[in-house]
Amino acid sequence: MTIMHNKTVLRLIAYLLPLLLWFNLAQAGATATPAAPTLDIGLDGLNPPPPPPKKKPEPPKKTEYDKLPYAEVLAKAESDDFLAQFELGSRFNYGRGTPKDTAKALQWLRKAAKAGQQDAQRLLAVKFANGFDVKPDYAEAMKWTEKLAEQHDVAAQVMMGNLYANGDTKGGKRNLPRAYAWYSIAASNQAADENSPAADEKAQEQQAKNEEMIPVAVQEREKLAELISAKEQAQAQKFASNWWAKHPPPVKPKEMSEEEMAKMGKEPNKAVPAK
Repeated sequence: MTIMHNKTVLRLIAYLLPLLLWFNLAQAGATATPAAPTLDIGLDGLNPPPPPPKKKPEPPKKTEYDKLPYAEVLAKAESDDFLAQFELGSRFNYGRGTPKDTAKALQWLRKAAKAGQQDAQRLLAVKFANGFDVKPDYAEAMKWTEKLAEQHDVAAQVMMGNLYANGDTKGGKRNLPRAYAWYSIAASNQAADENSPAADEKAQEQQAKNEEMIPVAVQEREKLAELISAKEQAQAQKFASNWWAKHPPPVKPKEMSEEEMAKMGKEPNKAVPAK
């Protein structure tokens, strides 16, 4: 009897044990929550870095015309490159690397000057005003000087005043009121506003030269003020004011005093005419 009872208990345990193991495994599977996959994005994930800045295209390298061989300069000049035209005219003018030839110098300098090359305009103005290697021609000197003056070259504006003051004009007569007007135009150029810097190195150099010439213009104007009448001064101031209306400055000028405005023939507290 006892032996049979023990066998029955062993059979029951053998039957229930797998069920208990299965039940425990099932319970563990039902209650346990599998760990969710995590993504470690860190701070950079919250604030992604900006894209790398685009590289600015490098400006084309400037051609050093004075270092080019003659044949290459000539080819460029014949292809209407006004910088090459000026370089060629300059070589013939000074006999630099080629025999001096005034006729060829004038030919190429005029081509460059007509295309707007300021250095060519300046060289022609000086040559014809002073008779360097050419017969003085004040009409042509004034032509190129005035073109420079219209581009707000203060030295050229002062030179226009000198030409009229000295009688170096086509008719050979002095015109002091007109000289006064040009000195007024030159004197009224204001130093460039700090918020409007020159665009490049060459423009900065021109700006510095302009600022150096302004006191010269003021001095020359004051000298003439003692030689012309109040009526002539008023006419000169009107000319200067009309000139500024047609040729507004390339940069915003600094505010002028009422005295400077009056000398220009302008009403106080009004800016220099601009487009």
